[in-house]
Amino acid sequence: MGWDEIRDLHVEFLAEQGFRPKVDDEGDIHFRYEGRHHFIMETQDEQYFHLLFPNFFPLAGETEVAEAALAASVASRATKVAKVYLNPALDNVSASVELLVAQPADVHAHLLRSLGILGTATGKFLEEMSVRLAAAAPADAAV
Repeated sequence: MGWDEIRDLHVEFLAEQGFRPKVDDEGDIHFRYEGRHHFIMETQDEQYFHLLFPNFFPLAGETEVAEAALAASVASRATKVAKVYLNPALDNVSASVELLVAQPADVHAHLLRSLGILGTATGKFLEEMSVRLAAAAPADAAV
């Protein structure tokens, strides 16, 4: 089964669940969940599923990049299935869920839970980042 068939299968499922999926210019599936943009990424492997919540936390400066790398590690360790990571330009943070399945439709039983897992992982990242940035702030910044 090629990506076009897999994409159509996922688009149909999302629409049945009340989402309004759209295929973007790169061929990925875009939809919103709880007001946030998510993507099911194109893949030619029918046993691999990649759900992406991109660029949810912009980074500015070396301190934020360093703290974000540590916060992403904490969030990824603390959350089953999810990965939180910095993009290659080190200017934003994304999160994803990646699954191996026997058949592409098998992921449908896990999609809502996967979206919740992304919320948990990003929440953990934001919590950890808040603590880290507060600790890294100069003492006289509070004056």
